Amino acid sequence: MPELTSFVAVLNLGSPSTMIPLVASTGFLDGIHPCAIAILIFFIAFLLTMQKTFRNIFFLGLVYIFVIFLTYLAVGIGLFSGIVLFGQHHFFAILGSWLLIVMGALHLKEYFLPNLPPHLRMPKISNEQIRLRLEKATLLGIIGAAFLVGLCSIPCSGGIYAAITALLASQTTFLTGFLYLLLYNFMFVLPLLILLIFAANPVTLARIAEFHRTHERTEKLIMGLLMVSIGWAILTFFV
Repeated sequence: MPELTSFVAVLNLGSPSTMIPLVASTGFLDGIHPCAIAILIFFIAFLLTMQKTFRNIFFLGLVYIFVIFLTYLAVGIGLFSGIVLFGQHHFFAILGSWLLIVMGALHLKEYFLPNLPPHLRMPKISNEQIRLRLEKATLLGIIGAAFLVGLCSIPCSGGIYAAITALLASQTTFLTGFLYLLLYNFMFVLPLLILLIFAANPVTLARIAEFHRTHERTEKLIMGLLMVSIGWAILTFFV
């Protein structure tokens, strides 16, 4: 079909009209994973119990989110640079896509067979360290906790990040890829920013926490389906 051939050719060019929506949407999808959101809900709830003002909650929340942004960005830049230096761009794009499909399948397993290992979640020891640092409510403690969240979130949904980073390495220059990574990571923390704005009210926070708790399995189902679909689309249209 000539129409499909032409469509695929345009996608393979990696034009901004294709890449910007792809990078932005996958970054936002990565950002709604349960790990970072659950920790932020706990963090805000703890600050509220300490009778912190909205101004203090908002400032400390911004610090927490900004450190996650920098940590995740640094991981992406390191991965992007490694792929560029290694030289096998398309190989890593294919590998990243299959990793994304596998992780999507694991998310689906979490929905249909939640008791069957392995599980996509932060290591228990990191969860304990994060909570201990947050409970101190000091600036350094919050920075340390956010850094751990940024690193330990990768097992939860890092397949999306790896696939997109590998795709960028195969389709763009280093500077253009860096700009796309900035966009990706902004979209990654956008759900946390939205949550921070709305969660300073205790009633709203309680509703958000309850919604998150009761719909966590459904979130995994949706994320699993989307991750498998994105991995398949990258393999089909981009590499």
